[in-house]
Amino acid sequence: MKDLSLENGCVKKVFFKFAIPSVVGLLIVSMQIMIDGMFIGNIVGPRGLAAVNLAMPYMSTIMSIVMMISAGGAVLASISLGKNQKQRAGEIATFTLVSYLVIIGVISIGSLFFLDKIILFLGADRGLLPLVKAYMKPLLLLCIFLNLPIYTETFARVGEKPNSVFLSGLVCFFTNVALDYLFIVRFGWGMSGAAYATAIANLLGGLALFGYFFNGRSQIQFFKLRGDFKLLKNILYNGSSEMLTMVSTSVAAFLFNKIIMKELGELGVSALTIVFYVNTIVNISLYGLAQALQPIISYNLGAKRIGEIYDVLKVSLITGGSIGIVFFILMKFFSAPIVNMFANGNNELILLTNEAIAYFVFAYIFSFINIISSSFHTAIEKPLESASIACFRSLIFVGIFLFILPSIFGAKGIWMAVPMAEVACLIISIFMMKRSFRAIEYTMKLAPIN
Repeated sequence: MKDLSLENGCVKKVFFKFAIPSVVGLLIVSMQIMIDGMFIGNIVGPRGLAAVNLAMPYMSTIMSIVMMISAGGAVLASISLGKNQKQRAGEIATFTLVSYLVIIGVISIGSLFFLDKIILFLGADRGLLPLVKAYMKPLLLLCIFLNLPIYTETFARVGEKPNSVFLSGLVCFFTNVALDYLFIVRFGWGMSGAAYATAIANLLGGLALFGYFFNGRSQIQFFKLRGDFKLLKNILYNGSSEMLTMVSTSVAAFLFNKIIMKELGELGVSALTIVFYVNTIVNISLYGLAQALQPIISYNLGAKRIGEIYDVLKVSLITGGSIGIVFFILMKFFSAPIVNMFANGNNELILLTNEAIAYFVFAYIFSFINIISSSFHTAIEKPLESASIACFRSLIFVGIFLFILPSIFGAKGIWMAVPMAEVACLIISIFMMKRSFRAIEYTMKLAPIN
């Protein structure tokens, strides 16, 4: 049987070759995150869940910088592979890794000097500060380890080793579950135990993929470090939309925390944390499709094959829509058992969380178009368009509806902000996607494809 590759494979089959392990791998990661929350919710309690959610905007912002570096380098490496410049692709991968280590090392260590001020700014009161600090300090100390899978999994896909992402996810999942039990339950380390478990598990998951970049089994192989400020600038520019996507989400989470702490208190933030855990399952599946999309589109852009770009974009939208509808049905009608696993019998928390999910799930019907559109623009070296979609979807429209809807519908308006933002962003996403595709057609001097 002929091996499926970016060069000679049927683009639809290649997409699923990349997408299935990517989605499954990320679902394993989301289960890892959820089990973390279950241990915290059941051992530490609702205040522990609130502490996690208060820490997330800052930790996600650091993660967004990792995604910017990794995605930006991956786009350039994929285009080089499409031009059959394998050594250059390897040089870009090496330079991207060194940039990640230096930049994240400086940011994480610097953050430790101002940790109390950062936590208070995030919305914690003096009562929650010790819990948030116990969670954030280990994550910052081990921040390079924590985010390593983002780099290794991104370049494993570029190197046509998408199944390895599944391996990395399994290592992270089983290690994290075992360490959560050991550190939180047996050792009684609480929030710190959850943080150490996650960081160590991610380190092992990232290291599981490093062998591919040295032994010739991947299209991406590490070469002698070669790069300059211009290359770094191009990496950051091409990955900027990925960063802004995460930053927008982080700022929106920050706004949610501020408003909910004011309107509903700690219990409201705990409910929001559970909603975000559930929401992660859906979004991470769609991000898995988006990550599979990028190297295929970037490669075919470099190879000047517009028909393949059209095909993979079409199949990704159909697949994303199917995922959104399935999860809408599941979470709309069958979310109660999941909520109960976090709430540990707290009826007030269960009722509030179920009310929030009842509104949040409508976002799943529309979000796939916005996520795929943003990823498509990153893949074709249009980071400004990608960033615009990400900002409108995750921050601007969310912020607008967060300030308008609660004054009309009360606390329910808080939960309605996200689905309304997804709907509003559809117009921008569809318009930009059509315009950008026509621009590619024009550049390649091909007739429009109907």
